[in-house]
Amino acid sequence: MAVKCIGIGNRIMGDDGIGIRVVEQLLKQLRDICIEVILGETDIDYAISKIDNGDFLFIIDAAYFNEEPGTVTFISIDKYIKQHTQAYSQHQSSLVHLIKVYKKSVKGFIIGIEVHEIDFSLELSNTLQTRLPHICEEVYQFIYKNTRRV
Repeated sequence: MAVKCIGIGNRIMGDDGIGIRVVEQLLKQLRDICIEVILGETDIDYAISKIDNGDFLFIIDAAYFNEEPGTVTFISIDKYIKQHTQAYSQHQSSLVHLIKVYKKSVKGFIIGIEVHEIDFSLELSNTLQTRLPHICEEVYQFIYKNTRRV
């Protein structure tokens, strides 16, 4: 079993790239605790090709849960798959759908980061850019705590 962290999102759509930005910010810390880092971006086929049965995943993506921008939400993959009636992002439904289609036996968490604005931009919104250090710390602490249980 491997522990993998997958960053999902579109770099040219502003806050939609928050999952990638967080994974890039945490790259060294994640590798230091033996987590494989995958920058899936919008290539869901690439991301699914890197997932093996038995993996423990942290999938980080932009989210729409009607929370305050920058809020980090943690959902177990099992729970999400069972309740998969509502997509929280334009990417996640595809990756989770492929996990189901390919019958990948995985555990882990979806880490959704509430967006402020999605539009054509290479930059995060001021709101998420300001909160990025706090978001990264919250995500890292969650991952670190949950990898100690694996």
